[in-house]
Amino acid sequence: MIYLHLTVAFSSLLMSPISASPLIAYATNTIAQNSEIDEPFCYMKTPDGQTVDLGKLCEKQPSLGNSQTCIPGSNIAAKVSIAATNYDGNFFSGQVLNQGCKIIKNVKVNYEVLDESGNLIDNGFIYAEPVTLAPGQSAAFRGEVVAGAKVQATHADGQE
Repeated sequence: MIYLHLTVAFSSLLMSPISASPLIAYATNTIAQNSEIDEPFCYMKTPDGQTVDLGKLCEKQPSLGNSQTCIPGSNIAAKVSIAATNYDGNFFSGQVLNQGCKIIKNVKVNYEVLDESGNLIDNGFIYAEPVTLAPGQSAAFRGEVVAGAKVQATHADGQE
């Protein structure tokens, strides 16, 4: 029932007599701007006559693609972020994200294993999969490590 009212509200909005010109994205309608009517631009009327502001639904949504700004430069470690790491006593896993402007290959996450006192027991690296990461793409890593009190990622390496 709500969908029907929403459809009617949007279709009446598109067929509005406010302007004879077609509705164009980002077009400015001076008649609507100077109007003294106190109704939101994007709204619907409920069966009981109330006006519901749908402004948040009508705003332009950010694209879900890679809209973030890439980090230029030659330091791969600064362009690969390591996130969501987990150590379960046997395996160390997590995610890496290519924040650079170029494709990165063979990303490996360097880690260290510490004992209860914080002393280094072991260190090594685990390769992330998939092998090739485009800008904005993430990859997972998981590998068996020497048992210790704590395992932490130190940095990531790769090749452009």
